[in-house]
Amino acid sequence: MHHVVIVGGSYAGLCALNELSKHPAIRITVIDRHPYHFLQTEGYDLIAGKVPFDNTIIGLRSLCAGFGDNVTFLHTAAERLEPESNCLICEDGNVIEYDYIIIAAGAVTRFFESVTGLKTCSHGVKSFRAAFKLKQFFEAELYKRLESAKESKEKYSILVGGAGLSGVEIAAEMQAFFNRYYRSNSLSCGKIKIHLVGNSILPGMKSNVVNKAKKRLKELGVIIHTGSHISKVENQCAYLEDGKTIDFDFMIFTGGIMAAPFVQSLPFEKNKIGQIVVNGYLRPKGAENVFVVGDAADLKDRNGKRIPPTAQSAEQSGTVAGHNIVALLKGKKMQKADIKLRGLAIALGGRYAIIDAGLFCIDGIVAYIGKKFIEKSYKWPLRLRARNGFYKISHCTKEK
Repeated sequence: MHHVVIVGGSYAGLCALNELSKHPAIRITVIDRHPYHFLQTEGYDLIAGKVPFDNTIIGLRSLCAGFGDNVTFLHTAAERLEPESNCLICEDGNVIEYDYIIIAAGAVTRFFESVTGLKTCSHGVKSFRAAFKLKQFFEAELYKRLESAKESKEKYSILVGGAGLSGVEIAAEMQAFFNRYYRSNSLSCGKIKIHLVGNSILPGMKSNVVNKAKKRLKELGVIIHTGSHISKVENQCAYLEDGKTIDFDFMIFTGGIMAAPFVQSLPFEKNKIGQIVVNGYLRPKGAENVFVVGDAADLKDRNGKRIPPTAQSAEQSGTVAGHNIVALLKGKKMQKADIKLRGLAIALGGRYAIIDAGLFCIDGIVAYIGKKFIEKSYKWPLRLRARNGFYKISHCTKEK
């Protein structure tokens, strides 16, 4: 029985698993340092208090069990890869031999070293832990205002560095949440201000999408600072390149990503942010039985243009890698990745969103419903598998 190892229960990793698990003759091991799959597209709802934390995660042990008896989950961290001997060494000392391996370990927030104080004074939101921590900070501040007459009179500022998709969604969701909280509790207090800083809003996106997003942010009360980058961060103060300063109580940075530490340690060619350079079949140079997918890979389209790191691109790359391994095992021809973004959905606080589907663009509550439908279409099949897997594990435990 051939053994395929998947490092990372990410969007890409799970799509590769879905493709491989259809073939019972393949033994699959999924490895992740966390026992859950984080639904990052819904992480901003968690930060804004829209959903409980368990709505944004799916247990990997139950999920893997739900994919079939040929799938095993290991809760450990991948530490070192030895491609010459087809071995993966894990943090717990486990040495796993493989016939093929898929690297789907994802990315982390990139804190630019050129910006003094950025890493020590701000927080990323790429992980479930970071999103949950931000939620706790935000809700603790609201609680203090509710209970303390002194605290209620003071202003509170949150600075979001980076005005790309993540930054815009976080700023909008947090501001909308505070506005609703402020009105529903009839608070008479200093407001929480959300500052959004970036050279431009949603760079690279269509002008009509950018204009709609700007209008919505301003309606919510988000304070937008564009035309300048952050040059330095000190304790509760950010300095911009144009000489302006912004005082803050809490800072979130969404200005970039870099490959996860394990990915950066791999002995393959990488780009400037540590992602593995792959060919059209998603394999690094010189490694015939290694595939790299999602944010771990330097993904490009058929024209050589870099593909933005989104859940869409991750899912497609994972599916292609899984398909190609099956093809190799059956002695068939592999397919080249042809990753295409089929539109974009942007959450902008409350029941408002923008969907850019290429040929048309919609916004408002209709787009919000559409975005939620897209999220549920991904989430609920996984939840059903996880539930079935849980019943299977529970039944086996009772029999023993």
